[in-house]
Amino acid sequence: MLLSGGMDSAALAWWLRPELAVFVNYGQRPAVAEERASVKLAGELGIPLEVVSIDCSSLGSGQLAGHASLPDAPTPEWWPYRNQLLITIAGAVALRCGGVNSIIIGSVAEDAINGDGSAAFRSALSNAMRVQEGGVGLEAPAAGLSSVELVRKSGIPATLLGWSHSCFVSDTPCLKCRGCNKHLHVLDQLGLRWP
Repeated sequence: MLLSGGMDSAALAWWLRPELAVFVNYGQRPAVAEERASVKLAGELGIPLEVVSIDCSSLGSGQLAGHASLPDAPTPEWWPYRNQLLITIAGAVALRCGGVNSIIIGSVAEDAINGDGSAAFRSALSNAMRVQEGGVGLEAPAAGLSSVELVRKSGIPATLLGWSHSCFVSDTPCLKCRGCNKHLHVLDQLGLRWP
């Protein structure tokens, strides 16, 4: 499972209990906090966590990279081909570790506004990966659920959900970006408060 340290992937990991988790530091600004959250969650679940560091920051755009957004950016944090990159890296880790048939990602219904959050993207990338050596595909079991529905369905304890990190800007929540706003909205909908 591709584990970002964010709320959606944390809830999905708690729900599905994957055999292996992969965290990728690709040069994103909040990488330290995301990795810390991923390590905590994997430890609580008792699953191995592979951490991969590949500095792609020069390719980034917007808030996640700390650069001006590219002209075609649909959102302020958009990073070109980010999900494709991360899923491909997780696929490479899966092949090295062996015995993995699919990469699980934490896409939720709200992600469909972006091209790389759509069902068409997931299907195309899964097909491309399956025709290559290893035949590793792609699954998004929560794609039909909202983040609130996923957290509820997962049963993740609030104390562990509190470790998740959704800020697009830094290792400390800025409380202004779309990631922080979504995080706070989900906590509010769940009747939880920010620590």
